[in-house]
Amino acid sequence: MRWPRVFACIGVLCLVCLGLQACSTGTSRLDTLTQTEPDSTRLRAMRRLSLASAYFEQGQNDIAQQEVRAALQIDPKFAEAYSLLGLIHQRDNAVVLAEQSFEQGLQLASLPTGRSADLAAIEHNYGWFLCQQNRFSEAQIQLTRAVSQPSYRQVGKTWMALGLCQVRAGATSDARLSFQHALAIEPSNAVSRYQWALLDWQDRQLSNAQATLAPLNAGEQVSAESLWLGIKIARALTQPQDLRKLSQQLTQQFPNSAQATAWAQRKFED
Repeated sequence: MRWPRVFACIGVLCLVCLGLQACSTGTSRLDTLTQTEPDSTRLRAMRRLSLASAYFEQGQNDIAQQEVRAALQIDPKFAEAYSLLGLIHQRDNAVVLAEQSFEQGLQLASLPTGRSADLAAIEHNYGWFLCQQNRFSEAQIQLTRAVSQPSYRQVGKTWMALGLCQVRAGATSDARLSFQHALAIEPSNAVSRYQWALLDWQDRQLSNAQATLAPLNAGEQVSAESLWLGIKIARALTQPQDLRKLSQQLTQQFPNSAQATAWAQRKFED
């Protein structure tokens, strides 16, 4: 099941994608005009960091850390390497080392030679780390800084992370606004769409919840969780046709899910 692991899986996915943004995506026109191309030292370090990222995504933390440290031996001022090192320590539950790594990355990325997009990616990573430590005010500061960086290209994902963090903090009104920002930038963002609909459902804004959720349940990113929420909304709105359609979709696409079992037993309690 995907949605019950939103905070664990989706958050880490964002971090992996954003942490190495400078290595994997193009830069903005502003950065192209104001920054020189990486020299041979940085390019060698980037190749080692690319290997580290691949190992990290495969769950091979020890090898990933070796490659990160090799990158830092080549280029001790490589801010993105410290960001990935922070992610590695975070996964290993080495909280102090993770925080030290993120802070070192922020310090280096904030230098005049740094790029705002790289700084934003590290702010995103650090902000999500702080959120996982329930340091919500500090997390919001970092995530808000990230979305304000002028050449940052992953703004939608950071708005999503901010919304998730605000949900954890109990700031549901702020979270709803963050998910709205995320969807305005990335309408196909399934996590933001589901979470916004869930907030409306919890506030009994049933028609709004249904309207927000409908594109997700009609699309390729549909999940057992999103269909189950749609079923509960249709039931609350007394819409038997929608209820039947969504329940059939649930049992056909996700027959072994806990939600399909709950539907079969008509257990609608949250």
